[in-house]
Amino acid sequence: MFRNQLYLPLLVMLMSGVVANIGRAEDGAGFSSQYLPDDAIAAVFVPVESILSDPGMEMFPIEIVQAQLKENVGIDPLHISKVKLVVGFPGPAGPQFGAVIELSQDYDIGDLNEKLLRSTEPQEIEGLSVFPFDGPPGTVLYRKDARTWIVAMGGYLKQVVDANGEAGPLPKLVSSLQPQKGVTAVAVLQSIRPMVSGILRQNADQMPQEIRELTEVAELTDALILNVDYQLGGGKVSLAAMARDDAAATELDRILNDAIDYGRDTVMNLVSAQSSGGTEVDKATAKYAARIAAKVTESLRPQKSGHRVSVQLESNFATTGVLVGLLLPAVQAAREAARRMSASNGMKQIALAMHNHHAAFGSLPDRAIRDADGKPLLSWRVKLLPFIDEQGLYSQFHLDEPWDSEHNLKLLPLMPQNYVDPSVPAEPGYTVFQLPVGAETLFPEQGERKFRDVLDGLSNTIMAVETNRSLAVPWTKPADIEIDINNPLPQLGNTHPGGFHVLMADGVVRFVTTDIVPETLKALFTYQGNEVVQF
Repeated sequence: MFRNQLYLPLLVMLMSGVVANIGRAEDGAGFSSQYLPDDAIAAVFVPVESILSDPGMEMFPIEIVQAQLKENVGIDPLHISKVKLVVGFPGPAGPQFGAVIELSQDYDIGDLNEKLLRSTEPQEIEGLSVFPFDGPPGTVLYRKDARTWIVAMGGYLKQVVDANGEAGPLPKLVSSLQPQKGVTAVAVLQSIRPMVSGILRQNADQMPQEIRELTEVAELTDALILNVDYQLGGGKVSLAAMARDDAAATELDRILNDAIDYGRDTVMNLVSAQSSGGTEVDKATAKYAARIAAKVTESLRPQKSGHRVSVQLESNFATTGVLVGLLLPAVQAAREAARRMSASNGMKQIALAMHNHHAAFGSLPDRAIRDADGKPLLSWRVKLLPFIDEQGLYSQFHLDEPWDSEHNLKLLPLMPQNYVDPSVPAEPGYTVFQLPVGAETLFPEQGERKFRDVLDGLSNTIMAVETNRSLAVPWTKPADIEIDINNPLPQLGNTHPGGFHVLMADGVVRFVTTDIVPETLKALFTYQGNEVVQF
């Protein structure tokens, strides 16, 4: 049943994915601003009919897709002319989304597989006769006419249906664009700029210093336009940023060029290090890599024209494998950066939970949930569950039983994502997010401390750490790291390449490199050592 529930959204996604990977449109995407509400922030135009009729699709299993969708949805994909995806600013009901499907043949509600609908009887919503869709809550299907169907969620249907594309920034921009071959996506940033900039800046400390200016891209940009036109044996991708003014375009061009240079230098340094002192073949490989890196770098260079900064890529699939191999170190570095960001966000949620616990109970939690005799039963991570939106999981625990009781042990695999470090290949249910325990640290072996006890300052005192992978513990077990206050680094240094995260008592997550001065690290673990810390 679940599979059937998703067929219409999957149909839309399928057509987008086909374009992004294989197809090529032979006519314009039809940049009509109809159905684009004034508050819409993004739109994607997919000329489905052109894609499926293209000679380049000859090897695509169209017959299979056609049979599956006719059987499970009731619509022949060859009868879909165009699809327009519309994204609005998230509202009270959640994400706002609409998909306008234009057909070349007449279809009726009765042609659909009835399993797709919660009810075959229409309902009235804001004067429109709709059918609740058996998908995300609030998703509805509206048949405007025999050849125009609209799927919407988040209470966005009425806005999409009534939109004439007149006043908003997205409709204005869309109507001004010339149709292009392939799939085209357009997004405006005015209404979401504060949110995007906030997210980027919040994670700036996770990025290399040389490219942190990329976090300012949203502040310089009003809109983004992406076009993908793939052909047999190659293709073309163009991305254009519409800057706020000419000065912003100049600054954006500089930031992008600096980032490209940094990426090139990073790749070349990695290749050079691997071939240093090697054979003649190794040296030749490094030379070839330098030549290809220079070529790729130049192909990525942005072009500035007035307020517009654009990048256009043309690919030859014959070189794709070679380029992927050469760029693999950079890809791995980017992947690790993403893992570090995820781990940092998890620790920030722990910090928020700790502070909320302190506000609710007047102290930080004891490192364990204990029985009447003081025996540790369950970890502080279990006690914090209500403060990380996991009240349902918390209520499943028997708090008067140890973590490895027959009942509680069954809950071990349900570890919340906040306790997961994606860089650590730990066993399921194990975590490296632990409290530093000791007489001089913020968490004693037993008992609770208050923020007012921290004489060194919350910003100078470590609250939680990422331990070494080998020291990972079951998340429900009342086990934490007993810090060797005089030599803590061997317990902490291998979580990520070059260092590990620490959570400070003020809620800030810091990345500590393995070359930190031992005395500084010791000072950060004490909560009332009266040291002067430069960190």
